[in-house]
Amino acid sequence: MYDKYVKDIMDLYDKEQDEYDKLDESDPSHEKVEEEIAEKYDKLILDVNKKYNIIFRYDLADAWGVQLSTLIITSDKKDNVVCVYDNEGFNKELENAYFTVDSKKIEEILIKYEDKIKRINDMEENNSISINDGVENSFYFNINGNVYSYTIFNLLARYADMKEKVELFSDLLTEIREVLVKDVKHIDRCLTLG
Repeated sequence: MYDKYVKDIMDLYDKEQDEYDKLDESDPSHEKVEEEIAEKYDKLILDVNKKYNIIFRYDLADAWGVQLSTLIITSDKKDNVVCVYDNEGFNKELENAYFTVDSKKIEEILIKYEDKIKRINDMEENNSISINDGVENSFYFNINGNVYSYTIFNLLARYADMKEKVELFSDLLTEIREVLVKDVKHIDRCLTLG
């Protein structure tokens, strides 16, 4: 499942990059069109997430968008958890781990947090921060067919100005961790905020 999923996502990114490249060749002032292309591909990625029954995805990337770790949980019955990370300095056991967990337990956690997840949509805070280092925290939730997707820069480092968001995502990951660590040792690497 994971290999096919990654191929589908990477194909979309390649197509998006091709569109950007053509745009650069034809017109140097294309900010609005760039936004339209990005929106179009975000929607296509959400469709791919639905195709693979993904109910939760968490990505941690560095400031340049290089993936550090990914946790994907589907509603499938077998091998429905994937934890992938750059294992430098860590046990190879989890470099690319697949295992099965009761997805109903994860869905119950997501449902419990749905109102808070909806509410952060309405917060006025700017999610970017003007430093040239740090991490990107990206979250995807599919809760009873309602999809939520967020990318927040340097979430953990911004406790003072984003307290409610930091606490929400920290609490959510803690509850998911409690379900997952029973199944796989060292899963924490895929659940760190940065």
